[in-house]
Amino acid sequence: MTEGTSEETAYPDAIGFGFAEIATLASMRGGDAAVLSAEALRVSEYLENTELLTAGASSLVARGLATAEGDGELSVAGPTAAVAAALSSATRRMEISLLTAEGGDSVVGIESQDIHLLFQPRAFLTWWAMAQRPDLSAAEANLLVIKEHLRINPQGGATLRRREEATGLTLYVKQGQGSWTVGTSTPAQKSISESTGLDDAALLAQIRSIRQD
Repeated sequence: MTEGTSEETAYPDAIGFGFAEIATLASMRGGDAAVLSAEALRVSEYLENTELLTAGASSLVARGLATAEGDGELSVAGPTAAVAAALSSATRRMEISLLTAEGGDSVVGIESQDIHLLFQPRAFLTWWAMAQRPDLSAAEANLLVIKEHLRINPQGGATLRRREEATGLTLYVKQGQGSWTVGTSTPAQKSISESTGLDDAALLAQIRSIRQD
């Protein structure tokens, strides 16, 4: 399987991938990073499923997101290659839960040295992949996601954790009176340590701490 890029083609802001396609892209290079990324996107159980990976490859080709070479190898370019590369080389996976009274949504950040992508789950086990805004740092992008969610859902909340953090340390965020209320905890803790009255800069510092930037 090969990857390439093209600098002349205009690409969409987000691309939807089915779970078989995500598993196929994660398996292109393989390795521990790919397995961890697949776990973050809930497709790790499919990485050794030959039939499903074949179906994922066929789907990518049918949608014009990959090319089947003469030797049977799968070739990807452009944003599809960026997704495959990020999945197999990521060093940080940030999981953001966006909570409301009715339920919630989530965003997963997959970050390698050169590529930062955000993945959001949708219906039928589909993940929408989008590039992080280039004018923001990764921590600022995490902050933007949380702020936008709480702007739309002021009574809601959000959590943020780095999946590589063995303790499960999690940041909890909700709106206060013109400020932010945050707390941290791990699964081993019985209560959340809470701080109130934080401004954007203080919340960003908390996010950077959880990210281990």
